[in-house]
Amino acid sequence: MINTQKEAESFFRKSAPQIYGSLCVFGDWFGKPHDNCYRIKSFEVKGKYFKLTFNEDETLEIWDWNVLNSGGNGFIIQYANRVRWEWFYYGRPKLPENRFYIEHNLKDGAIEAKSNVNWYTPSFKPSLLAPAVSIG
Repeated sequence: MINTQKEAESFFRKSAPQIYGSLCVFGDWFGKPHDNCYRIKSFEVKGKYFKLTFNEDETLEIWDWNVLNSGGNGFIIQYANRVRWEWFYYGRPKLPENRFYIEHNLKDGAIEAKSNVNWYTPSFKPSLLAPAVSIG
């Protein structure tokens, strides 16, 4: 169980090359479960905030996290107040107008999810019972 900035930095320094898998945020999958596979390219940890950059320049930002567990080729973060996933529309040029996000915020005991996706209406069903983030 990892709870501090120092422990998180050590974990990502050692494990980042082996971490790959699908992304799930508060029970909401990005894509279909096990459909996409992301690999960490770089990471930044500052206190209870960290940012992971993945192989296709996707980013995952996590604020006020607590309890990071590692296992196999992935990890789980049990608690976070805010999680933001950004990616470029796959297959289009990596330009600002092709950058999209999905964000989950914990507010007043509930999770609010929002997105700037403009080609469909996301169906969010976040759960407080699910980990804030899981990759694997």
